[in-house]
Amino acid sequence: MNLKNKPGIPHRENLPPKDNSSTGITVRLLQAKAKTGVRNHHFWIITGLFIVFSYIYYGVLTSFQDIYVIIFFYPLIYAAIIYRVRGVIVSGLVFLGILLPQALLFGHDPIALMRTLLFALFAYLVASLAATLLNYLEHQLETYKEILSLNDELNESIEKLQKTQQQLIQAAKLSSLGQLSAAIAHELNNPLAGVLVYTKLMKDKLARDKFDKEQLQNNLAKIESAIEYCGGIIRGLLDFAHQSEPLMRPVTIGRAIDKAMSLVGHQAKVKMIEVVREESPSLSLVVADFNQLVQVFINLVINAIQAMNEGCKLTIRTWQDGDWVRVSVNDTGCGIPPENMDKLFTPFFTTRDEVKGVGLGLAISHGIVERNGGRIEVQSEVGKGSTFTVILPAYKGEALPKS
Repeated sequence: MNLKNKPGIPHRENLPPKDNSSTGITVRLLQAKAKTGVRNHHFWIITGLFIVFSYIYYGVLTSFQDIYVIIFFYPLIYAAIIYRVRGVIVSGLVFLGILLPQALLFGHDPIALMRTLLFALFAYLVASLAATLLNYLEHQLETYKEILSLNDELNESIEKLQKTQQQLIQAAKLSSLGQLSAAIAHELNNPLAGVLVYTKLMKDKLARDKFDKEQLQNNLAKIESAIEYCGGIIRGLLDFAHQSEPLMRPVTIGRAIDKAMSLVGHQAKVKMIEVVREESPSLSLVVADFNQLVQVFINLVINAIQAMNEGCKLTIRTWQDGDWVRVSVNDTGCGIPPENMDKLFTPFFTTRDEVKGVGLGLAISHGIVERNGGRIEVQSEVGKGSTFTVILPAYKGEALPKS
């Protein structure tokens, strides 16, 4: 899953475009915040505005001074933008220091005095609100950028994790291939021996110039059949070993089991293990990567075969349980001790004394099934055998998930 596309989580491409005028003005206002005090040129601009407006207020305006007090609104807002709350407090004190002499010493109209103070209060409140709002927006922008940064890091971690999971799946495949090689070699030996016999027979007859055309064609047909049989086994092995990107699509459980058994069924034959297939006649499809699903069944069947002695029985059963498709792999082997049940799906955990694997098979199978929305259940009894059940959601024609 890629969190870049998940609703509610922002990402770089979701930032407002640079040509958005309202966003650009807001960002410029936030960036105008001064980091120094008296040494900043904005301080002297605000001071100059107060001096100029004080001269106008006292020296130029001769009437309605209680209304024209609003001119001091501009340096107050300027201070709020540049110095935020501390700027409003300091400029507000300066503002009162300018107004009070006129209001108290030269003004004789109580109503005019009241209007002056109300205008002053209004300007002060607006400036305070502007400073508070800018502080809030600055905090929100910093938080937003931090979320984006963390989300980018999370996406990178998820991508690395996905790559690591694919590498582990491939490592488990190679481990399974090592276990399959001996059985595959034994399975290929018989048809190849037949090819060798028929080749020598034809060679002898050609050397003596005594051969029957019909018999020669019959022998060639047998050789061709044997080679095709060997080629099919090798192709299946190569397909299984091939590393490719997961392709999520509706697949038939039975086909995946058939492919798995074509690769591991020889091991059961070598140990003379009876294999029983019990398939429900009508099973829903499941959404999965076909090769990874094959890998799950190969791992489960190999574990079952290795847990059994000669003459035991392996039962593979498929059925549908409501909205779930179930596949159980049951063996009549040694079983799993209770103290090991919680460790079965831990990577590199193995109970075998001889080196037959690296303990990745069940862990990888568990991860594959979980990523497909399913789970694996285990039942086991020491001395009687174990049953691993793969449970996957049935496909109902809904949109396919992105791989």
